[in-house]
Amino acid sequence: MARRRTAQPRTALIAAGLAVSLLLSGCSALSKTLDGGSVAGDFPSRNVEIMVPAAPGGGWDLTARQFQHVIQEDKLLADRSVSVVNVTGAGGAVGISKLVTKNRKDPHTLMITGLVMVGALTLNQSQIKVSDTTPIATITAEQEVIVVKADSPLKTLKDLVDLYTSDPAKVSWGGGTIGGTDHITAGTLVKAAGLDPSKVKYISYSGGGEATAAILSGDVTVGISGMSEFEEQITAGKMRVLATTGAEQLTVAGKQLPTMKSEGYDAEVQNWRAIVAPPGIPDADRKRLVEFVTKVNTSPKWAEIRKKQGWTEFFKTGDDASRFIAEETTRVQALLKELGIV
Repeated sequence: MARRRTAQPRTALIAAGLAVSLLLSGCSALSKTLDGGSVAGDFPSRNVEIMVPAAPGGGWDLTARQFQHVIQEDKLLADRSVSVVNVTGAGGAVGISKLVTKNRKDPHTLMITGLVMVGALTLNQSQIKVSDTTPIATITAEQEVIVVKADSPLKTLKDLVDLYTSDPAKVSWGGGTIGGTDHITAGTLVKAAGLDPSKVKYISYSGGGEATAAILSGDVTVGISGMSEFEEQITAGKMRVLATTGAEQLTVAGKQLPTMKSEGYDAEVQNWRAIVAPPGIPDADRKRLVEFVTKVNTSPKWAEIRKKQGWTEFFKTGDDASRFIAEETTRVQALLKELGIV
Protein backbone atom coordinates (compact mmCIF):
# COMPACT_ATOMS: atom_id res chain seq x y z
CA MET A 1 0.00 0.00 0.00
CA ALA A 2 1.39 3.46 -0.97
CA ARG A 3 2.67 5.62 1.86
CA ARG A 4 0.60 8.77 2.33
CA ARG A 5 2.48 12.13 2.16
CA THR A 6 2.08 14.52 5.03
CA ALA A 7 1.33 18.07 3.83
CA GLN A 8 3.82 20.68 5.08
CA PRO A 9 2.32 23.69 6.85
CA ARG A 10 2.24 26.90 4.71
CA THR A 11 4.42 28.74 7.25
CA ALA A 12 7.15 26.14 6.85
CA LEU A 13 7.17 26.59 3.07
CA ILE A 14 7.41 30.38 3.42
CA ALA A 15 10.27 30.04 5.89
CA ALA A 16 12.11 27.69 3.57
CA GLY A 17 11.65 30.07 0.64
CA LEU A 18 12.93 33.00 2.71
CA ALA A 19 15.99 31.02 3.77
CA VAL A 20 16.83 30.22 0.14
CA SER A 21 16.33 33.88 -0.81
CA LEU A 22 18.65 35.05 1.95
CA LEU A 23 21.25 32.44 0.99
CA LEU A 24 21.20 33.54 -2.65
CA SER A 25 21.41 37.19 -1.59
CA GLY A 26 24.39 36.42 0.64
CA CYS A 27 26.12 34.54 -2.17
CA SER A 28 25.57 37.51 -4.52
CA ALA A 29 27.08 39.94 -2.02
CA LEU A 30 30.01 37.59 -1.41
CA SER A 31 30.53 37.29 -5.16
CA LYS A 32 30.74 41.07 -5.45
CA THR A 33 33.23 41.25 -2.59
CA LEU A 34 35.42 38.50 -4.05
CA ASP A 35 35.29 40.27 -7.42
CA GLY A 36 36.98 43.26 -5.79
CA GLY A 37 33.98 45.55 -5.86
CA SER A 38 31.65 46.86 -3.20
CA VAL A 39 27.91 46.76 -3.01
CA ALA A 40 26.80 49.76 -5.08
CA GLY A 41 26.43 52.88 -2.97
CA ASP A 42 28.36 51.40 -0.04
CA PHE A 43 31.63 53.31 -0.61
CA PRO A 44 33.83 53.18 1.37
CA SER A 45 33.17 49.73 2.79
CA ARG A 46 36.88 49.17 3.48
CA ASN A 47 40.22 51.01 3.39
CA VAL A 48 41.20 53.01 0.31
CA GLU A 49 44.44 52.68 -1.67
CA ILE A 50 45.90 55.30 -4.02
CA MET A 51 48.26 53.77 -6.56
CA VAL A 52 51.19 55.77 -7.92
CA PRO A 53 52.28 54.12 -11.20
CA ALA A 54 55.87 55.35 -10.75
CA ALA A 55 58.73 55.36 -8.25
CA PRO A 56 58.60 57.50 -5.09
CA GLY A 57 59.72 61.11 -5.36
CA GLY A 58 58.19 62.19 -8.66
CA GLY A 59 55.26 64.45 -9.47
CA TRP A 60 52.61 61.72 -9.33
CA ASP A 61 53.98 60.49 -6.01
CA LEU A 62 53.97 64.00 -4.54
CA THR A 63 50.38 64.54 -5.71
CA ALA A 64 49.19 61.26 -4.20
CA ARG A 65 50.87 61.80 -0.86
CA GLN A 66 49.64 65.37 -0.54
CA PHE A 67 46.14 64.15 -1.44
CA GLN A 68 46.48 61.46 1.23
CA HIS A 69 47.59 64.10 3.75
CA VAL A 70 44.44 66.18 3.20
CA ILE A 71 42.19 63.10 3.50
CA GLN A 72 43.82 62.18 6.80
CA GLU A 73 43.91 65.72 8.22
CA ASP A 74 40.28 66.42 7.35
CA LYS A 75 39.19 62.89 8.41
CA LEU A 76 37.29 62.44 5.14
CA LEU A 77 37.16 58.64 5.42
CA ALA A 78 35.86 58.50 9.00
CA ASP A 79 37.11 55.20 10.47
CA ARG A 80 38.71 54.00 7.21
CA SER A 81 42.35 54.57 6.23
CA VAL A 82 44.04 55.64 2.99
CA SER A 83 47.41 54.34 1.82
CA VAL A 84 49.71 55.16 -1.09
CA VAL A 85 51.48 52.37 -2.99
CA ASN A 86 54.02 52.66 -5.80
CA VAL A 87 53.86 50.34 -8.81
CA THR A 88 56.75 51.09 -11.15
CA GLY A 89 57.45 50.18 -14.76
CA ALA A 90 57.19 51.35 -18.39
CA GLY A 91 56.13 54.92 -17.74
CA GLY A 92 53.04 53.82 -15.81
CA ALA A 93 52.03 50.97 -18.12
CA VAL A 94 52.56 48.34 -15.40
CA GLY A 95 50.45 50.26 -12.89
CA ILE A 96 47.53 50.97 -15.20
CA SER A 97 47.53 47.34 -16.39
CA LYS A 98 47.15 46.21 -12.78
CA LEU A 99 44.35 48.72 -12.22
CA VAL A 100 42.42 47.67 -15.32
CA THR A 101 42.80 43.90 -14.82
CA LYS A 102 43.50 42.85 -11.20
CA ASN A 103 41.62 45.76 -9.61
CA ARG A 104 38.70 45.76 -12.02
CA LYS A 105 35.35 46.75 -10.41
CA ASP A 106 37.06 47.78 -7.15
CA PRO A 107 36.16 51.37 -6.17
CA HIS A 108 38.58 51.26 -3.23
CA THR A 109 41.67 51.33 -5.48
CA LEU A 110 42.37 54.70 -7.12
CA MET A 111 45.28 55.77 -9.31
CA ILE A 112 47.06 59.04 -10.05
CA THR A 113 47.60 59.62 -13.75
CA GLY A 114 48.13 62.49 -16.17
CA LEU A 115 49.42 63.77 -19.48
CA VAL A 116 52.77 62.02 -19.04
CA MET A 117 51.06 58.62 -18.93
CA VAL A 118 49.11 59.33 -22.11
CA GLY A 119 52.41 59.90 -23.91
CA ALA A 120 54.15 56.92 -22.30
CA LEU A 121 51.37 54.47 -23.17
CA THR A 122 51.34 55.73 -26.76
CA LEU A 123 55.12 55.47 -27.00
CA ASN A 124 55.08 51.92 -25.60
CA GLN A 125 52.23 51.02 -27.99
CA SER A 126 50.21 49.81 -25.03
CA GLN A 127 46.83 48.22 -25.72
CA ILE A 128 45.54 49.92 -22.55
CA LYS A 129 44.68 53.63 -22.54
CA VAL A 130 43.91 56.02 -19.69
CA SER A 131 40.40 56.29 -21.14
CA ASP A 132 39.95 52.55 -20.37
CA THR A 133 39.77 53.42 -16.66
CA THR A 134 36.89 55.15 -14.88
CA PRO A 135 37.94 58.82 -14.70
CA ILE A 136 36.83 60.41 -11.43
CA ALA A 137 38.36 63.88 -11.72
CA THR A 138 41.19 65.94 -13.15
CA ILE A 139 42.65 67.79 -10.18
CA THR A 140 45.68 69.93 -11.00
CA ALA A 141 47.63 71.37 -13.91
CA GLU A 142 51.08 72.89 -14.19
CA GLN A 143 52.25 75.16 -16.96
CA GLU A 144 55.40 74.41 -18.91
CA VAL A 145 57.97 77.12 -19.49
CA ILE A 146 60.19 77.57 -22.57
CA VAL A 147 63.57 79.09 -21.66
CA VAL A 148 66.99 79.96 -23.03
CA LYS A 149 70.16 80.98 -21.19
CA ALA A 150 70.31 84.67 -20.35
CA ASP A 151 72.90 85.59 -23.01
CA SER A 152 71.17 83.69 -25.83
CA PRO A 153 70.64 85.67 -29.04
CA LEU A 154 67.03 84.43 -28.97
CA LYS A 155 65.03 87.22 -27.32
CA THR A 156 61.47 86.17 -28.14
CA LEU A 157 59.48 83.08 -29.05
CA LYS A 158 59.31 84.38 -32.62
CA ASP A 159 63.12 84.38 -32.74
CA LEU A 160 63.07 80.70 -31.82
CA VAL A 161 60.43 79.88 -34.44
CA ASP A 162 62.33 81.89 -37.09
CA LEU A 163 65.53 79.97 -36.34
CA TYR A 164 63.66 76.66 -36.62
CA THR A 165 62.08 77.83 -39.87
CA SER A 166 65.48 78.62 -41.34
CA ASP A 167 66.92 75.22 -40.35
CA PRO A 168 65.33 72.84 -37.79
CA ALA A 169 68.74 71.27 -37.19
CA LYS A 170 69.94 74.56 -35.66
CA VAL A 171 67.52 74.15 -32.75
CA SER A 172 68.09 71.51 -30.08
CA TRP A 173 65.34 71.15 -27.50
CA GLY A 174 66.24 69.91 -24.00
CA GLY A 175 63.71 68.39 -21.62
CA GLY A 176 62.53 65.28 -19.83
CA THR A 177 61.31 61.93 -21.08
CA ILE A 178 60.89 61.21 -24.79
CA GLY A 179 57.17 61.56 -25.48
CA GLY A 180 56.61 63.37 -22.18
CA THR A 181 55.09 66.79 -21.52
CA ASP A 182 58.26 68.72 -22.49
CA HIS A 183 58.55 66.86 -25.79
CA ILE A 184 54.83 67.35 -26.42
CA THR A 185 55.27 71.09 -25.80
CA ALA A 186 58.01 71.36 -28.42
CA GLY A 187 55.89 69.54 -30.99
CA THR A 188 52.80 71.58 -30.14
CA LEU A 189 54.62 74.90 -30.65
CA VAL A 190 56.20 73.82 -33.93
CA LYS A 191 52.87 72.55 -35.23
CA ALA A 192 51.12 75.78 -34.17
CA ALA A 193 53.72 77.70 -36.18
CA GLY A 194 52.76 75.66 -39.26
CA LEU A 195 56.09 73.81 -39.33
CA ASP A 196 57.09 70.13 -39.42
CA PRO A 197 57.23 68.49 -35.95
CA SER A 198 59.14 65.49 -37.30
CA LYS A 199 62.22 67.73 -37.61
CA VAL A 200 62.34 68.49 -33.87
CA LYS A 201 65.77 67.56 -32.50
CA TYR A 202 64.87 66.63 -28.93
CA ILE A 203 67.38 65.68 -26.24
CA SER A 204 66.04 63.87 -23.18
CA TYR A 205 67.54 64.33 -19.71
CA SER A 206 66.86 62.13 -16.70
CA GLY A 207 66.38 65.01 -14.28
CA GLY A 208 65.86 68.74 -13.95
CA GLY A 209 69.43 69.25 -12.77
CA GLU A 210 70.89 67.76 -15.95
CA ALA A 211 68.56 69.77 -18.15
CA THR A 212 69.42 72.99 -16.30
CA ALA A 213 73.14 72.37 -16.73
CA ALA A 214 72.67 71.69 -20.46
CA ILE A 215 70.75 74.94 -20.95
CA LEU A 216 73.20 77.10 -19.00
CA SER A 217 76.21 75.57 -20.76
CA GLY A 218 74.68 76.04 -24.21
CA ASP A 219 74.56 72.31 -24.95
CA VAL A 220 70.95 72.83 -26.04
CA THR A 221 69.38 75.83 -27.73
CA VAL A 222 66.22 75.88 -25.66
CA GLY A 223 64.90 74.13 -22.57
CA ILE A 224 61.38 73.08 -21.60
CA SER A 225 60.08 71.97 -18.21
CA GLY A 226 57.64 72.82 -15.45
CA MET A 227 58.07 76.26 -13.90
CA SER A 228 59.23 74.76 -10.59
CA GLU A 229 62.32 73.28 -12.30
CA PHE A 230 63.59 76.59 -13.68
CA GLU A 231 62.13 79.26 -11.38
CA GLU A 232 65.30 79.67 -9.32
CA GLN A 233 67.42 80.22 -12.44
CA ILE A 234 64.84 82.60 -13.91
CA THR A 235 64.67 84.65 -10.71
CA ALA A 236 68.48 84.78 -10.55
CA GLY A 237 68.60 86.14 -14.12
CA LYS A 238 70.45 83.13 -15.50
CA MET A 239 67.61 82.08 -17.80
CA ARG A 240 65.23 84.05 -20.01
CA VAL A 241 61.64 82.96 -20.49
CA LEU A 242 60.45 82.97 -24.08
CA ALA A 243 56.95 81.78 -23.16
CA THR A 244 54.82 79.79 -20.76
CA THR A 245 52.33 77.29 -22.11
CA GLY A 246 49.08 77.88 -20.21
CA ALA A 247 46.11 80.16 -20.77
CA GLU A 248 46.94 82.52 -17.91
CA GLN A 249 50.09 84.62 -17.67
CA LEU A 250 52.41 83.85 -14.77
CA THR A 251 54.38 86.40 -12.79
CA VAL A 252 57.93 85.61 -11.63
CA ALA A 253 60.11 88.07 -9.73
CA GLY A 254 57.55 90.80 -10.38
CA LYS A 255 57.63 90.28 -14.13
CA GLN A 256 54.62 89.06 -16.13
CA LEU A 257 55.66 86.31 -18.53
CA PRO A 258 54.36 85.90 -22.10
CA THR A 259 52.38 82.83 -23.15
CA MET A 260 52.53 81.01 -26.46
CA LYS A 261 49.14 82.51 -27.31
CA SER A 262 50.15 86.06 -26.38
CA GLU A 263 53.16 85.61 -28.67
CA GLY A 264 50.88 84.75 -31.59
CA TYR A 265 50.82 80.93 -31.52
CA ASP A 266 47.43 79.34 -30.92
CA ALA A 267 48.63 76.56 -28.65
CA GLU A 268 48.30 75.51 -25.03
CA VAL A 269 49.89 72.69 -23.02
CA GLN A 270 49.30 71.92 -19.37
CA ASN A 271 50.80 69.06 -17.42
CA TRP A 272 47.49 67.92 -15.92
CA ARG A 273 47.01 65.21 -13.33
CA ALA A 274 43.91 63.19 -12.56
CA ILE A 275 42.47 60.51 -10.30
CA VAL A 276 40.92 57.45 -11.91
CA ALA A 277 39.29 54.26 -10.68
CA PRO A 278 39.23 50.80 -12.28
CA PRO A 279 36.71 50.02 -15.02
CA GLY A 280 33.44 48.32 -14.17
CA ILE A 281 32.67 50.00 -10.85
CA PRO A 282 28.97 50.58 -10.06
CA ASP A 283 27.56 53.96 -11.06
CA ALA A 284 26.59 54.64 -7.44
CA ASP A 285 30.20 54.12 -6.33
CA ARG A 286 31.49 56.36 -9.12
CA LYS A 287 29.12 59.10 -7.93
CA ARG A 288 30.31 58.70 -4.35
CA LEU A 289 33.95 58.81 -5.48
CA VAL A 290 33.29 62.05 -7.36
CA GLU A 291 31.70 63.49 -4.20
CA PHE A 292 34.65 62.29 -2.13
CA VAL A 293 37.31 63.79 -4.43
CA THR A 294 35.29 67.02 -4.61
CA LYS A 295 35.49 67.27 -0.80
CA VAL A 296 39.28 67.00 -1.00
CA ASN A 297 39.43 69.58 -3.80
CA THR A 298 37.40 72.12 -1.78
CA SER A 299 39.51 71.68 1.36
CA PRO A 300 41.47 74.82 2.39
CA LYS A 301 44.42 72.51 3.10
CA TRP A 302 44.43 71.32 -0.53
CA ALA A 303 44.26 74.94 -1.74
CA GLU A 304 47.35 75.72 0.37
CA ILE A 305 49.20 72.74 -1.10
CA ARG A 306 48.34 73.79 -4.67
CA LYS A 307 49.64 77.30 -4.02
CA LYS A 308 52.85 76.04 -2.41
CA GLN A 309 53.56 73.59 -5.25
CA GLY A 310 52.65 76.03 -8.03
CA TRP A 311 49.77 73.84 -9.19
CA THR A 312 46.75 75.38 -10.88
CA GLU A 313 43.30 74.09 -9.94
CA PHE A 314 42.09 72.07 -12.91
CA PHE A 315 38.95 70.37 -11.65
CA LYS A 316 36.71 68.41 -14.00
CA THR A 317 34.63 65.50 -12.74
CA GLY A 318 32.71 62.52 -14.07
CA ASP A 319 31.71 62.73 -17.72
CA ASP A 320 33.56 66.06 -18.20
CA ALA A 321 36.78 64.41 -17.00
CA SER A 322 36.16 61.40 -19.25
CA ARG A 323 35.67 63.59 -22.32
CA PHE A 324 38.76 65.66 -21.56
CA ILE A 325 40.99 62.58 -21.10
CA ALA A 326 39.66 60.99 -24.29
CA GLU A 327 40.34 64.20 -26.24
CA GLU A 328 43.85 64.49 -24.80
CA THR A 329 44.57 60.87 -25.70
CA THR A 330 43.55 61.46 -29.30
CA ARG A 331 45.55 64.70 -29.51
CA VAL A 332 48.73 63.28 -28.01
CA GLN A 333 48.63 60.08 -30.08
CA ALA A 334 48.38 62.14 -33.26
CA LEU A 335 51.15 64.55 -32.21
CA LEU A 336 53.62 61.80 -31.25
CA LYS A 337 53.09 60.26 -34.67
CA GLU A 338 53.84 63.65 -36.26
CA LEU A 339 56.98 63.88 -34.14
CA GLY A 340 58.02 60.58 -35.68
CA ILE A 341 58.53 58.71 -32.41
CA VAL A 342 55.57 56.31 -32.70
